Amino acid sequence: MTGTELVRSARGPWAERAARLGLLPLAGYIVLSLLLFGTRLLAGGSRYVGVNDDPQIFIWAFGWMAHALAHGHNPLLTDAIWAPTGLNLAWVTTTPALAFLFAPVTWLFGPVAAYNTAAILMPATSAWTMFLLCRYLTRRLWPSIFGGYLFGFSSYLIGHMIGELHLTSVFLLPPLTLVIVRFVRGETSARRLIVQAGVLLGLELYLSTEIAFTLTLALIGALLVGYATLPAFRERLVTTTIRLIAAYAIGGVVASPLLYYALRDFRSSGYQPPDQFLADAANLVIPTHFALFGASWAAHIARHFPGNSSEQGSYIGLPLVLIGVFYAGKAWRQPVGRFLLGFFALATVASFGPHVNVGGHSLMPIPTPFGHDTLPIPGVGSKHVPLFDNTLPIRFSLFAAIALATAGALWLARPRANSTRYGVAVIAAIALLPNPGAGVWSTRYAVPAFFTSSVYRGCLSERDIVLPLPIGFGGQATLWQANDFGFRMAGGRVQTSPPSVFLHPPEIAQISVGYPPVPNQTALLRGYIAAKGVTAAFVDLRTASTWAPALDAITPGHDIGGVGFYRFSGTAPGSCPT
Repeated sequence: MTGTELVRSARGPWAERAARLGLLPLAGYIVLSLLLFGTRLLAGGSRYVGVNDDPQIFIWAFGWMAHALAHGHNPLLTDAIWAPTGLNLAWVTTTPALAFLFAPVTWLFGPVAAYNTAAILMPATSAWTMFLLCRYLTRRLWPSIFGGYLFGFSSYLIGHMIGELHLTSVFLLPPLTLVIVRFVRGETSARRLIVQAGVLLGLELYLSTEIAFTLTLALIGALLVGYATLPAFRERLVTTTIRLIAAYAIGGVVASPLLYYALRDFRSSGYQPPDQFLADAANLVIPTHFALFGASWAAHIARHFPGNSSEQGSYIGLPLVLIGVFYAGKAWRQPVGRFLLGFFALATVASFGPHVNVGGHSLMPIPTPFGHDTLPIPGVGSKHVPLFDNTLPIRFSLFAAIALATAGALWLARPRANSTRYGVAVIAAIALLPNPGAGVWSTRYAVPAFFTSSVYRGCLSERDIVLPLPIGFGGQATLWQANDFGFRMAGGRVQTSPPSVFLHPPEIAQISVGYPPVPNQTALLRGYIAAKGVTAAFVDLRTASTWAPALDAITPGHDIGGVGFYRFSGTAPGSCPT
C-alpha cells in the first residue's frame, strides 16, 4: 500500500490526517518502545530508565529546567550544584530542549516521570521521523515502517538506552535529511531550505552539542559523496552547500543563548579518551549482550571490543548484511544506490577511528595518500584536536544507521516484493531486538523521607550550601535535589569531572572528585568546608560507614529521615529534629 492509498483508504477527516502524518506507525513504535524498555516501569516501584548514575543527570536537568522557568532563573546557569561558584550548563549533557518541552510533565508528575517519558519516546520518535523520510522516498507503507524500525531501534540507540538521553535524542536527523533531499531534487525553495534546516540545526544544538558537531561532519561527508556519485546533481549540490552555510547562520541565531555560554566557558579537553572508543569490525555481525540474539554465545567475544557495551553500537546482524548485499547488487548501478553505499562506507570507516579493530585486535595502520599511517578522516579519534576530543568515533555508527535504514526501505520497496523478501526483513528486525535480561534498562531508586517530607525544610534553607556524600559516582544527591531545589550543594554528579575551580588546591580535589577517604580525611573536609562556605552535609546511610567517621570528628551527626545530617555553621530555618 502506498502513502496515497493509505490516505484514500481512511474514513473521515481525522483518519485522513492521521494517515497522512503517519500517527498509526508512531503509536506502534511507542508501544514497541514501551514493551522493550518500559515494562518494569509499569510494574510499579520507583524506577528510572537506564542504569547506574547517568540517568540522574537528566532527571536533575528536567527538575532544574522546570524550577528555573517557574522562578525566573537562567536555565543555562545554576548555583544549585557546585555552589557557591555554580556551573555553566552549556557543556553539560542536560538536553535543554527536551527539559523545556517536558517541563509541564515535570511540574505535574515530577522529574523522574518526565525523564522516563522522554527516554521511552526517543527510539519511537526517531523511528517515526525515519519512517516519514522513507515514506517520502518509497511511497510505500511497510517498507517505510521497516526503515523506521531499523533506525529507531538500531544498536546505536539501544546501546545508549542505558541512560544517555543526549545520544538517543536523534529524531531531528531524518527531517533534516528530508529537507535537504527535497531541495536537491528541486521540490522546495532555497528560502525554505535555509529556514527549515536552520531551525532544525539550532534545535539539535539544544539536544546534544556532540551530535550537532558530528552531524556537521556527516553533512560534509554526504555532500562530498554526493558530488562523486550523483553527477547529474553536482551543480545543485554546490548550491545546497552554500544554502546550508546560511542555514547554519540561522541555526546559530536559534541556539545563540547556548552558544554564548558555551563559548564563554570553552572546554578544550574531552571527558572521554576518543581513541579508546572505536568501532570493531567484528561488531557488525557479532552483537553484545545488549542484543537478544547475542545474550549468551557472543558475550565472550564482545567483551574484547573497544570501549564499553553502550559504545559498541555497530551491530547490524547477518540478515541485514544480506539485505545490504542484495540491495547493492542492483543499486550500485544507480546514482542513489551508489550514494547510500558510499555514505554508509564513509560513516563506518569514521567509526573505526585511527585504526581498524577486529575482535579486539588492532590491525596494521592503513597507509594513505596523506602520508600518515591512519584512516583518511582528519581529526576523528584524536584526543589532541579541540572539538574532536569530545567526539567518540564509534558514535559515527549513528549516521551509518541512517544510510542502512534508507537502503533497507528502498530494498523492500522494490517491485514484485514477495513473502521471502518480507521474511528476511522480519528476521533482520528480530536480530536487532534488545535483550530483556541485560539488566540495564531500568534501575530502582529510593529518595529518603528527609527529602520527600517537610523535614528538610526545617533543617535547610536556600541559603545553605550542603556537602553531599558520596559527592560523585555512586551518590544520589542530584536525584534527591531534583524534586525541590530548596538548598544548594557543594557538589553534584552532572558531568564526569568537577568544575576546574574545585580541582585546586589538591586537598579540594580530593573531596570534590569523591576519592575514597584517606587518613587525613577530616583535615581535608575542614579545608573544603572553609573554602566553599559549606554550612551542612548529608550522608547516604548506605555509605555511612565510609564517609561518616571523618565528619563525626568535626561535628556530631544525626540520622534524620534516612540520611546522616550534619550542621557546621549557621542556624536551621525551622525545627530540625536531632
